[in-house]
Amino acid sequence: MNIPGMHVALQSRLEQNARLGDRTQYIGASEIGSCLRRVVCSKLYPEPFDQASMGRMLAGKALENEVVQLVRIALNGQIRNTGRVQLDLQHPTLPFRAHPDGRIIGEDGDGVLEVKTASSATYKRFQSEGLPANYISQVQGQMGLSKLSWALVVVVSRENLAEMAQFTIRFDPEHFAQLENRATRAAAFLRDVNLLDQLEGETENGFCQTCPYSDQCNAFQSKREAGKRGEIPEVTRLQMECALEELSELEAISGPAQERIAELRDQVKTALLNSGASKVLLGNGTVQMVESSRTSFDSKSFQREAPDLYNRFQKTSTFSTLRITGATKCLSTV
Repeated sequence: MNIPGMHVALQSRLEQNARLGDRTQYIGASEIGSCLRRVVCSKLYPEPFDQASMGRMLAGKALENEVVQLVRIALNGQIRNTGRVQLDLQHPTLPFRAHPDGRIIGEDGDGVLEVKTASSATYKRFQSEGLPANYISQVQGQMGLSKLSWALVVVVSRENLAEMAQFTIRFDPEHFAQLENRATRAAAFLRDVNLLDQLEGETENGFCQTCPYSDQCNAFQSKREAGKRGEIPEVTRLQMECALEELSELEAISGPAQERIAELRDQVKTALLNSGASKVLLGNGTVQMVESSRTSFDSKSFQREAPDLYNRFQKTSTFSTLRITGATKCLSTV
C-alpha cells in the first residue's frame, strides 16, 4: 500500500511553530557562531530541503524530544518550557532570537537546557575534546537573551541512547557581547543586499564543501586555489600529521581500535576537503583525494523496460577516495 502525500506530511512536520516566526527574518542562536556570510545568504536566498535531508532532521528532532523527556524524569519534573511551550527569546533591538529546548528549575537559579544528537564517532570526540565553538555560542546566546546564568548541554549518540554526555556552561558576558556584534553586522546585510559583497566568508566557521553559496565566496575560492597548490594552514597540516601518525600505529590492531581508525580517516578526509587541497605532502606521508568513476547497471530502470535495452540504462557515478601513502596503506573512503 502506498500512502500519497507523505512528502507533504514530512514537510509540514518540520515547519516551525507559527509563533516562532519566519526564520528568514532573524538570526537564530544556533546560527550565530557559524559562517556569517552563509547565514545571511540562507536568509536572502533560502535553499529548499530535499526529502532525505528533511527525513534526517525529523529523526533528529524526534530523538531530541525523547532525550528532553529523559532529562525531565531524571530531574523529577523540574523542567519547564519544552515542546509546544518552548521559550521564544528575542533581543530587544536586533533580529536575534533563541529557542532553547527547556528551562531547568534549579536551587541556585534557573538554567537553559539544550539537547544535541550526534553520530557515535562525533559523540566520542565531543566527550573527549569538549563542545565545538558553535554549540558554545548557541548556549551563550540563549543565556544572554534569557538572562539566565548557566546552561546544561546534553549530547547523545544517535546510535545508542546510553551514550550520553553532559556539559555545564556558565554565562560569559564578553562572549555574548561578541554575538550581539555579529547579529548587528548580520542585520545590516539583511537590510541592504547590495552590501553582501563586503561580507567575507568565514572558512574557519563553516563547512565550505557543502555550502550552496561557496561559488560566490571569495574567501573559499581563494582557499581552494591555495589548496590546489598544496598550500594549507600550518595548524591543519599539524593536525593531519598527528592523525596519520596515530593511524599508522592503529592499522595493525583489530577490535575496538577499528572505531578509532574510522574516526581518524574521517578527520583526515574532512581536513583535506575543508582545506580545498586535492593533495598535500606531509612530514610523515601524503594525503590526496583521488577521483574515480564506475559504471553500474540500473536494475530498476531495466525492470521497466525490455531486456534488449540494457545498454541504454547504464549509468556512471563518480566518487572520491582518500589515499594516504608513506605512512600506511591506501585508505579508501567513498
